Amino acid sequence: MKRFSFSSFLVLAIMASGVFWMACTPPPPPGPTAEELAAMRERARQDSISAVQEAERIRVEAEERRLAEEETRRQREAEEARRAAEAEARRMAMLSTVYFDYDKSNLRDDQRTTLDENARRLREYRPEENVLVEGHADERGTVEYNLALGERRASAVKKYLSDAGVEEGRISTISYGEERPADPGHTEGAWSRNRRTDLKRQ
Repeated sequence: MKRFSFSSFLVLAIMASGVFWMACTPPPPPGPTAEELAAMRERARQDSISAVQEAERIRVEAEERRLAEEETRRQREAEEARRAAEAEARRMAMLSTVYFDYDKSNLRDDQRTTLDENARRLREYRPEENVLVEGHADERGTVEYNLALGERRASAVKKYLSDAGVEEGRISTISYGEERPADPGHTEGAWSRNRRTDLKRQ
């Protein structure tokens, strides 16, 4: 009787174990059926459509936000421009008071810049409007004297404005003398504020 060598026995054992392993291992699952493949393709198509729709929704929302922000910015800029125009209109409409030295009706050098700005505003802003120059004096002196002094001050301002290009027919004058003080005090500071002409659009 032929004896098996150890190596032959080992080969037989390995072969037997391989057969055993193959017998115990379940077979691989079968591949998808045609119906399953069709369903998978349909799901993929639906997913692709959903992705496209989501991307379009995001694009539309982003465009709507951009347009809304642009409209908000435009409205803000328009409001800022409107406010700036109103502020400029108020500034141009406002005419500054002109001040005088005690018992004087000649124009002070330090008031000529104010007069020039008043003339510019009268020429450039609402040039169809008239302007009333009101002459005032402080409380010192008689009522009659202060009325005459106020009239001389108003006339001096009128002449300056006319020489600066404001149509003379637009300018009228009136004197209130000491009747309408800007400051009711009885000090030099109060008197200096009352020696003036006020310019008012009409």
